[in-house]
Amino acid sequence: MEHGYSLIKQIKIYNSDPICSIDLNEEVLLFGTMLGYCGYYLIPEEKFIKISDREDEHICSTQIKKNKLYIGVGDEKMMIVEKNPNKKILTEIQNYEDDSDHFKVCEKTYSMVKDNFIFLIELKIPKDDDKIASVNQCDWTIKNFDNKKSFHGRMDISNFWAPLDFNGKNLIFVEFLNDKKRFFDIYSFYHEKFLKKINLKKHKENIGHISHAKFCGEDKIFLVHSYKICQIRDMNFKLIKEFEHNGNEIIAIDIYINKKGNIEVILLDINCDVFIYKEKDNNEKYLFNLHKLDCIEEQIKQQKFFSMGYPYYIKFNKKFIAVTTDQGCFLLKEE
Repeated sequence: MEHGYSLIKQIKIYNSDPICSIDLNEEVLLFGTMLGYCGYYLIPEEKFIKISDREDEHICSTQIKKNKLYIGVGDEKMMIVEKNPNKKILTEIQNYEDDSDHFKVCEKTYSMVKDNFIFLIELKIPKDDDKIASVNQCDWTIKNFDNKKSFHGRMDISNFWAPLDFNGKNLIFVEFLNDKKRFFDIYSFYHEKFLKKINLKKHKENIGHISHAKFCGEDKIFLVHSYKICQIRDMNFKLIKEFEHNGNEIIAIDIYINKKGNIEVILLDINCDVFIYKEKDNNEKYLFNLHKLDCIEEQIKQQKFFSMGYPYYIKFNKKFIAVTTDQGCFLLKEE
């Protein structure tokens, strides 16, 4: 054990099947992969339970809510699993007549989940040889998968875009129209309009590139731009706090809001370093490096952790931290 952390569990994955969603609390680590492999680890019981070897689509989301686990499967269905006993309920998100009908639609749909709500949008996807950005009207749907209620709308969005976060009411994303037009957008589904559309290249700070952004409660956003500059902004994009990350390029973040409403951010960078930033102290603190932890076997540490170019994820909850890598997911505990 080094740096005060010990390994609780390594979730190993099949070759070329990256973990694309995780969630974590004090009792459960929940995960899902690109090919639909999903399961969970009960921390106090030290018990691993497999939910599925493979699903029809990738696991788009994983959520732990009280005694139930929510697993989103593409744009097709939501699996609701009771932790104990292992009871599974399937809820259809979209109703397709057959697999071929589903295949035609799912190539151009995107979904995100938060709490009881799933956001679905049918996009105008550019062709492989299409390098010209264009703004299109795209249909979206928000569904409550508990009471089956839904509402619909239409938004103008570029065919070159990247979603960043969804909080059940609003969506934040970036659009790339050309070198001079890169927008940071906040869209409200409740009001069916853009709350903010910031031209990043013309912004007074010339932000340019945003790689990560997450909602922090109802009125703040944490973002990373230029790979290392971290900021807390309000919903009007006004800067509240800023710091420069002490490590290398940030590849994953997670947000935790404590009981007093203060923001705590965990950061993972390309060098396998993990840091924590506490808004109250306005200070970033180094925690550990995955390759230097004695609790991880030397044979595993000899392999590369972030070489495949997948999106990687980090989650933390009090004493526990989960990190996804090319070797699967490591669940660690602070001693």
